[in-house]
Amino acid sequence: MNRAEEIAAVLRERIASGRLRPGDRAPSTRAIMRDHHVAMGTATRVLALLQAEGLVDSAPGRGSVVLAPDRPRAPELTAHDVIAAAVRIADAESLPAVSMRRLAAALDIPTMAVYRYVPSSVELQSAMLDHVLGELELPERSPDWRADVEAVARAMWESMKAHPWLAGALSMTRPGVLPNAMPMSEHLLGALFDAGLDPQLAFTEYLCLLTLVRGLGMTIEPELADRAATGVTEDEWMDTTLDDLRAIAPSAEYPAMARMLRTTYPYDVDVLLDNALTRYLDGLATAVESRAT
Repeated sequence: MNRAEEIAAVLRERIASGRLRPGDRAPSTRAIMRDHHVAMGTATRVLALLQAEGLVDSAPGRGSVVLAPDRPRAPELTAHDVIAAAVRIADAESLPAVSMRRLAAALDIPTMAVYRYVPSSVELQSAMLDHVLGELELPERSPDWRADVEAVARAMWESMKAHPWLAGALSMTRPGVLPNAMPMSEHLLGALFDAGLDPQLAFTEYLCLLTLVRGLGMTIEPELADRAATGVTEDEWMDTTLDDLRAIAPSAEYPAMARMLRTTYPYDVDVLLDNALTRYLDGLATAVESRAT
């Protein structure tokens, strides 16, 4: 038995006897060096032996912790875990809240350890977009091009509601290289090709459709932020502002606006999406039919 094994046996006995209980901090390498008069390499091997036996768990920034005999070792973090944590923060707090420091705190690791999984904040945001787009629920393609186009648009809409930061993070002019965006793009472009559009016209419609959905999606996060800050819904806000709006829109000068301000309007962004998408697809269907004749 070498020196590392001897010291590991001592610590093993302390754990077995209950002197070191589950959840307690195990001796650090420096404590082992000091108490047993050994070099750093020997102290490191002691902890490695105990970790291999499932008696302690070590993680950067928090040292080694004694495990219960039947408690599995905490799984190692993966890049997927880090990106998923970043998405959860953005969903709850907004995309600007996802700093490396905030992410490290959520994962209980040192800030610099985050860079092992994502090299920069720019690459983190790109990975977050790719992660979310990989969750899109796209149905199987059908013989009905319009149904397929609508399915993609609605899948994007549901994702934007689930991830309010998504619309603002997507770029329509300089899109990132996102592998998980390919199924969505393939589905939508394929449906437009099935409608009889050539590649240039299909891509124009593709961009217009995504911009339509993204434009409405851009209203989701600001409204949620305003509601969280004030405790007032958009309808309640309108009620408190209506008199001021009427004051600047006298009926003699702005009859159409004055008429509108006398009408009750229950704002619902889902209704706006339904209306905009239906009108767009009606127009596209008419254009497709005219090309076919």
